[in-house]
Amino acid sequence: MPSDLLIVHEKPAAQYLIAGWRRQWSDGGDISSGLSRYLIARLSAKKIAEMSPTLSNMCYPFQVAGTHDAFRPRAAFQDGLPSRPMAWENGFYDGGNGLIIFRGEEPWFRMDLYGQAFFEALSELGIQQTVTVEGYNGPAPPELERRISCVYSKAGMKENLDRFGLQYSSYGSRGRQGPTIGMALVSMAHFEHPEVEMFRLGGMAPMFPFSTSDSQQVGIATDHRAFYDIMRRLKPMFNLSIDLSELQTMGEKESNRLRETLEKIGDSNAAAKSLIDRARSDFSYTPFVEPVELDPELDRTLQDILENMPETPEGPERD
Repeated sequence: MPSDLLIVHEKPAAQYLIAGWRRQWSDGGDISSGLSRYLIARLSAKKIAEMSPTLSNMCYPFQVAGTHDAFRPRAAFQDGLPSRPMAWENGFYDGGNGLIIFRGEEPWFRMDLYGQAFFEALSELGIQQTVTVEGYNGPAPPELERRISCVYSKAGMKENLDRFGLQYSSYGSRGRQGPTIGMALVSMAHFEHPEVEMFRLGGMAPMFPFSTSDSQQVGIATDHRAFYDIMRRLKPMFNLSIDLSELQTMGEKESNRLRETLEKIGDSNAAAKSLIDRARSDFSYTPFVEPVELDPELDRTLQDILENMPETPEGPERD
């Protein structure tokens, strides 16, 4: 039974979970908050569970001096009357066909309790594999596939992950580096929940050290190409039926706009052009080739043909 940290409304058939967080550190390109938001809307996903107010009251401050309302819980009124209770968003949504989507807010305190509630939800809902999605910014050439980094909780997962065009991170191995929320949960899964299979995908969203005339940094604020490059890996991995053509189209438009902007900047600024060219030449990523699944009957037929081919006669010996 769930503890007082988790409220479960329904328990649909579930296999996989995609988790993202809003108002968190590792949200470059809006990848963590934006992809979870997109999937919930795209799949008309229904909330089926949530972390309880007990946990929310222990993991978040009401405010931090000088930040106005950035860390306060959400509140809403209609014609002067409160229309919903104050709450931080940490909900689990049913996307259908075995997919659950988690959309949360990074905790400020008691990561142990937050993790307890998260892993309790995985157990209650029967989740078999979980991915946390996050983003970071860097001078990535917009016309190229996004670099997708990975950390994972169990050694036995790597053989399957190798098929999906990932770069494995050695974050923190050469000096102290604090984990993202996704990395923290993967680490907790490895050391405290060995039954859980969890991995974190981090996408590199294009952002360059230039500013536009209105003081906006040159990059892609919401990087749908990164959404697409993450989802086209998760689609065969989790056997999802979601159509990704919309993400592909939006990503191409955004990337083309940024490419044109960078070309204009480079045409008028030699130093900027040098930096842009160096970013392109130094950029590395592991391309993902989508697997082709053969019909089992066709696969057997091809195997029979190969096994029953006549032996090729040997040619004449040569000196």
